[in-house]
Amino acid sequence: MVAEDTGAVRAVPVELVRPLRARILRPGLPLDQSVYPGDDHPEAAHVAVLVPGASGADADAGDLFDDEVVVAVGSVFEEGPPAVLVASAEVGPAARGGRWWRIRGMATAEGWRSRGLGGTVLGALLERAAARGAGVVWCNARVPAIAFYRRAGFREVGDVFEAPGIGPHIVMWRAVADRR
Repeated sequence: MVAEDTGAVRAVPVELVRPLRARILRPGLPLDQSVYPGDDHPEAAHVAVLVPGASGADADAGDLFDDEVVVAVGSVFEEGPPAVLVASAEVGPAARGGRWWRIRGMATAEGWRSRGLGGTVLGALLERAAARGAGVVWCNARVPAIAFYRRAGFREVGDVFEAPGIGPHIVMWRAVADRR
């Protein structure tokens, strides 16, 4: 459950998610390193948690948008699965026949963590993927985020791999219909 003072999650233009995405996931790199293939696809969904006003506590958050501050973001868009997921016996035949959607760019400003915002963003992304016909969602999860995704019903597949310049990741997935 998200506390009342943490704002509301809503659909936003992709340009609004990129600054926080860059600051948290690609620190020190140019903003264009946070532009993902699929970001501009017409069915792509980008969501953000916005809170009223700007204060010193919001300094590590994202940009202002209509007098609100972006404090958590995420994106989801259709993208085929990596080979390790297709080859996995864990993914049932029904899931293989459906549309695959990828979650990317999940980020929460440091001063806003441990308030349930990541779970709120993830839930909104899963709803949007389901509404667009997704059968399975997947992501390349950072190793420290594995427990977060497990709590949302995701399962790991394959081995941990090193994303150059970013760190260790593992592929995780879940059927969209899995409501946990």
